[in-house]
Amino acid sequence: MKKKSASILLFCVLVFGFTSVAISANENLSRKEVEALVEEIATKRGIPSVILKSIASVESSLAQFNRDGKPKVSRGGNIGIMQVSGRNKKYDLAKLKNDPLYNIESGADHLLEKWKWANEKMPQIGNMDPNILEHWYFALWAYNGLLERNNPNVNYNKTYQDKIYQVALKEYGQKITPIDRKYISKKGVPKKGKKIPTPKVHHKGDILTYSPGDKVVVDGNNLLLLLNKPAGKEIGRIKKGTSMTILEGPVLNSGFYFYKVQVDGNKDTGWIYGNWLSKIDNT
Repeated sequence: MKKKSASILLFCVLVFGFTSVAISANENLSRKEVEALVEEIATKRGIPSVILKSIASVESSLAQFNRDGKPKVSRGGNIGIMQVSGRNKKYDLAKLKNDPLYNIESGADHLLEKWKWANEKMPQIGNMDPNILEHWYFALWAYNGLLERNNPNVNYNKTYQDKIYQVALKEYGQKITPIDRKYISKKGVPKKGKKIPTPKVHHKGDILTYSPGDKVVVDGNNLLLLLNKPAGKEIGRIKKGTSMTILEGPVLNSGFYFYKVQVDGNKDTGWIYGNWLSKIDNT
């Protein structure tokens, strides 16, 4: 009965778009159900779904709870499917432990923080288009920790990035080409400044992009900043649930896709990040 109730709640999440439903029964969803949730959240966050699914598989084998029904918590205090740190005060600790959907959303946001960090503080790979899977190399490194153990010249073929790539291939049939070790420092953590070419053999993700005329709504974040240009200055704020019309884009800047939008209702226009969005069916 618990399993059936959880499945009904999950159905509501996927069909009706609920974004913060707590599943009360401390029983794991099926692998298929978790993967469906991860894919939905990846779409809203502008993350290639195979990247987010592979992280979830490596971190927890896609399980929120242990066999005894207690939340999966590591010795270091990392929690649930995405093993998000319980020490991070920006997240609701109880929901991290007991709400699989919230846990995945928090893990996705944490990964986007590391993507931003990689763009600003670590070597750049090609043009840092987020829809090229190979470009997520340093964000994956940072997700697991900015530690020397994830340097392939120190821990050959055993880094966190290697584990993600192995799972992506074995479980999802997706090849991702590793960054050549010659471009990475012999020890420590690489710093900003170096330009690394995108591997010749590279692979495209499934990030959803939008076209002029598309209707979208802020989803997965309490607000979005309205900017004067891509990666520009704030000129306004758009609340969660607000609908907008795409006018221009996508434009790649600083590792993110940006769109020029008109806010429905007040007609404000400006640029927004292409993350934390859901498309509205115009039919």
